[in-house]
Parts: sequence; C-alpha cells; structure tokens
Amino acid sequence: MPKLHPGTAIAVAFLVGCSASYVAPRFLVPPVHAGTDPPRWEIRCVDSETARVPDNHIQEVTKATGWNPVLKRFGQEGWEPVQFMRNELTAKIDAVCFKRPL
Repeated sequence: MPKLHPGTAIAVAFLVGCSASYVAPRFLVPPVHAGTDPPRWEIRCVDSETARVPDNHIQEVTKATGWNPVLKRFGQEGWEPVQFMRNELTAKIDAVCFKRPL
C-alpha cells in the first residue's frame, strides 16, 4: 500500500473534517429545554391479517382491496402512517406503523 505524503494526509483529514461539520448538524436532535413539553406520540402497528386486508400486494395499495381503506380509516382517527413493512420476496406489505399525538 503506498504511503501518503504528510501534506496530502493533512489535506484529506481537513476535507473530511469540513464535510463532517457540514453534515453532522442535520443528524443532531435539538435539546429539550426545561419548562417546555416535547411532543409525545402514540404508536400503533397493524399487520395485514389484523387489518383484514385481503390483497396486500404493493400494487394494490391504492385499490379498495388493498391497504387504502385501512389507511383512510386510520387517517380519519388522526393516525399518520410512518412506516410500511414489506416483504421483498413476495412484494407484499406485511404491516403498517402509525403515530398520532397524545
């Protein structure tokens, strides 16, 4: 493995550090200050069997036989879908997770 010139190694380290300082703040969670109430969420996951989805293929998600009626029903109750759990082999949506504010 070839050695890097010390100046090149410093330049590379500098560029990596600058890039990290630009990207890192996007992944930080803002602090919660005393006297404020952070939002609290109720979470619920529903599988296709419990939701009685007769056709849970990904292509059927917008049709009346797919997840669409379930998503509408939960949406009317204030739930917001946050995750779809799908099976890569069968191209089916096995479950959907929802959240709503407490």
